[in-house]
Amino acid sequence: MIDVKHFVKEHAARNIPLCFDEAYALGVYLMDACHGDKLAGIQSVALLTALHNQATYAWKKNGRELDHPLPENSAEQIAGICAAIFEHDITKSEFGFLEPDVPYAMDNCGMGGDLIVTANVSTIAAFIAAAAGIPMCKHGSPANADKGRHGSSDFIDMCGINRFADKKAVEKCVETLCFGYTEALDVRYKHIHTQTHNIAQLPHMNDIIGPITNPLLPRLMSRRVLGVNHLIPLEVVAEAYQILNQKGITNLQEGLFIRGFGEKDSESGMDELSICLGGTQVSIIKHGHMLGWGGAYLSAKDFGINPIPVEFVAPPKGMSKGQFSMAILKREAPLQSMQMAIANAALLFHLAEKGDFRKCYLLAEEILMSGKAYARMLEVRKMLPA
Repeated sequence: MIDVKHFVKEHAARNIPLCFDEAYALGVYLMDACHGDKLAGIQSVALLTALHNQATYAWKKNGRELDHPLPENSAEQIAGICAAIFEHDITKSEFGFLEPDVPYAMDNCGMGGDLIVTANVSTIAAFIAAAAGIPMCKHGSPANADKGRHGSSDFIDMCGINRFADKKAVEKCVETLCFGYTEALDVRYKHIHTQTHNIAQLPHMNDIIGPITNPLLPRLMSRRVLGVNHLIPLEVVAEAYQILNQKGITNLQEGLFIRGFGEKDSESGMDELSICLGGTQVSIIKHGHMLGWGGAYLSAKDFGINPIPVEFVAPPKGMSKGQFSMAILKREAPLQSMQMAIANAALLFHLAEKGDFRKCYLLAEEILMSGKAYARMLEVRKMLPA
């Protein structure tokens, strides 16, 4: 049991994050909720929602110190809950961890909650990378807070791919086609997301927990991209991974944590790389360690292209997010919209040691524009039909 009142009064109400051990205990309590404890369900939803706010996470905002100091344990709050999910949810599930016979595999899912509606960029980028022979174990879920937006799972459905395929079939698909998809709501891997989607049905800390707790065997998840939404500094997520690495729970050696922007000096953001004028903030894990605070900054020029207007990022009027995504994958969208997906794929090529960002952009461009990415999606559909 946990001291719920203490967590509410002394932490959530005062914007003070939980330490690792407290967060771990909360993560274990979430399992009671997922297995039918009604009180745990109510209390855990309340806690995960109350703890999920910018004041709890934001040690800095826009590069400036906040007016009031916060305990430096925001990353511990994330790491503790995620550690409990790895050890008390995935490890004890029917399927356990996905274990394809590959040297490594990557994910590039994001937290969602974009302030700018974009295509399913990470899923398209994953198909591009897979077509180039880069092993991808994509993780995701349906749209939650806004059912009309199409989450990655909704797009996978549109592709005709079975997002609830058997574990061995997914492993074989990763081994042969370099692409696998695990559904966050598949309780054969983990239960935490049923609490989010079936009980809460609103944004809370699961935005962060979900992308980190991909059920791929942690030893294989040595490289990844993670899109971060507007509620949390990139460095906090990177440090959470560093804590998990130090405790032997994850094995992330090379990581790019990104938040893109539409316009310069804009608060509007997206949980993927942007090649608009606003560019992209990046925090980096290298050899398992976070490279300091402040991060880096990427622009379209780093990929050898010109910035695109923000209107090419969002679906055009009369087209859903999923339809827009399919148009990009089939090369039927405007060039600028396709460039957005190509640049995001270039991050994966870079982590796979294919070269600098400019070279990787050209490699990813050839894969998409030649039709190889769409063809790979059709191959995955054939192997894992819905």
